[in-house]
Amino acid sequence: MPSLPDLVKSLSVAFDAKDYESCKKLLTPIKIELLKNNVFLPDPNNQNEVYINDLNISKKILEIGALVSINSLELESFQNYFDQLRLYYFSNNNVLSTSENKSKLVSLYMLILLSQGDVSKFHSELEFVDKHIPDLKENDLLSYPIELDRWLMEGSYQKAWDLLKAGSKVAEFDVFTKTLMDAIREEIACNTELSYSELPLTNVKTLLFFNSEKEAEVFGMERGWKVRNGNIYFKDEASPQVTEHKSTFVLKTLDYAINLESIV
Repeated sequence: MPSLPDLVKSLSVAFDAKDYESCKKLLTPIKIELLKNNVFLPDPNNQNEVYINDLNISKKILEIGALVSINSLELESFQNYFDQLRLYYFSNNNVLSTSENKSKLVSLYMLILLSQGDVSKFHSELEFVDKHIPDLKENDLLSYPIELDRWLMEGSYQKAWDLLKAGSKVAEFDVFTKTLMDAIREEIACNTELSYSELPLTNVKTLLFFNSEKEAEVFGMERGWKVRNGNIYFKDEASPQVTEHKSTFVLKTLDYAINLESIV
């Protein structure tokens, strides 16, 4: 069996080549060797310099594992790696807590929570991270999930959509773009069904951020909406309560980008 240094070198080469399948095969024996040498997870009582330096190498290996998992769309695997990295990132030892990948991986974890709709956990984690990383909102990477959550919480779906559509500086963030866009569309669709009995197809297209009326029509038919004469019918009759509620929904959903008069 290759030595640990040889395995780590092969992992680095495979990761740089974006050969994620080879990375996954290498990570298993590497982690076993790290465990054998007691340098897989940090012991807070051991501050020996050689030990800390060995742990720093282990941290970089775990970071590769986390990034391989994201790029392979294996979110559960990513979360396992992140749980291990927490012991490094939020350590009292400055060497272990410092990493050029820290902001990226913390942000990816927060985006996973948003994409899963786990808002309560997102906010509890945000509160925890805020105590350990200063000036979160000034951090280009960490501010991304924070800003996205803000728009979603406010119901400013247009702003959230624009942020997602613009993309990010980090390719891995875009893994969550479609999931979050689908979630926004689903939320708007559910509220629209409650707020209206019918709407012109062209307005539904705008409301749900589709590029064409045909896309809106297909989406509507999949939800059981009826399409007739250029209109989409969500239900047979609108109740007075629904009519009263719709203006609030429209105000939040369409935000600044859509002309309300064309909807109502």
